[in-house]
Amino acid sequence: MDAYSLGQILREAREANEITIEDAVAGLKIRQPILEAFEAGEFEIAGVPEIQVRGMLRIYARFLELDEEDVLRLYSQMRVAQEKARRSRRGRRRQREEAEAERVLSSTQPMQEMQLAERRSSTCGSLLRLLLLLLFSAAALAIIGYVTVQLVGLENIVVPGQATEATVFSPPAEAEAPPPTAPVAAAPTDANRAQYGGSGILVSLLLTQRSWMNVQVDGVEQFSGIAAPDTLLEYNARSEVRVAAANAMALDVIWNGQRQGQIGGRGQRADIRFTATESIVELGPAGAPTPQSPTAEGLATAPVVEPTATEGPSPTPTETLIPSATPIPTLTNTPWPTITPIPSDTSTPGPPTALLPPRVTQAGLPPTKEGA
Repeated sequence: MDAYSLGQILREAREANEITIEDAVAGLKIRQPILEAFEAGEFEIAGVPEIQVRGMLRIYARFLELDEEDVLRLYSQMRVAQEKARRSRRGRRRQREEAEAERVLSSTQPMQEMQLAERRSSTCGSLLRLLLLLLFSAAALAIIGYVTVQLVGLENIVVPGQATEATVFSPPAEAEAPPPTAPVAAAPTDANRAQYGGSGILVSLLLTQRSWMNVQVDGVEQFSGIAAPDTLLEYNARSEVRVAAANAMALDVIWNGQRQGQIGGRGQRADIRFTATESIVELGPAGAPTPQSPTAEGLATAPVVEPTATEGPSPTPTETLIPSATPIPTLTNTPWPTITPIPSDTSTPGPPTALLPPRVTQAGLPPTKEGA
């Protein structure tokens, strides 16, 4: 069984069932070029392994109501016949190539030997010429070095007894001169800041005050630390530049050739994201206020209650005698407490009451008469 005959069987079965190739493609979900290749007897499809070819052939035979096993058996016989034919062709080709190689070798062997000899002689000649060139170069370098050494030696020869100014000399004036002062770099200005070229992102940061900074360019950290005043930081990026600063007032920003205004206050944190089309600024809380000494206004925080005048007649103070505690008589000469009148706010005055101490009988006096 050859491949063409197997393809004819598939095509005749499809036509006998009155099925178009488009109906088969729609029903099997197999690409139309593959089914057409099957019916043309071409079962070797580029990029499709043989096991897949067998599976699609089984599905196509089932769709055409053919015996799947018979179709696969015919396919296997066809593959075996193709492999035998391929091997025989390969063996014949190898035999032809070997015969052709023997013929060419037998006819061109003397010429090849001559060419090989010529190649060897040319290689030896090239090596000899290279060796001679190296020898001549070494000799020329030796002569040049010898002449140079002789010339330098003659210049340094000093005749004995003929001292010259060159034999005894003081150190040159340049050695006594103070070392030059290092040039002081000028503060950055708008003239020496980078100019935007029209592509990507260019961010120029000039610090006018001292501030902590963190700069990330396309996700890679480029700077992190405290930047001094007059520090110029410039970065080019493809997608974004992120800047975090602890002192927003210290930033003088030029983004893509456009100067930005004041970003924030002194001591205020600022997080800025620069892209090619926009800049997003997020400001944090301002820095802590400077502690101040307490003032009169600061001390007057608690409410002060002032006395208010009570409407109505003013109370008239009256002298009210309040009896004190009753003294206990003793036989000592301790003076009795003086009764002090205390004014009260009682509106109705009461009669003064005087409390007299009890009579003390002195010892040794004659008794009094009763009824006296």
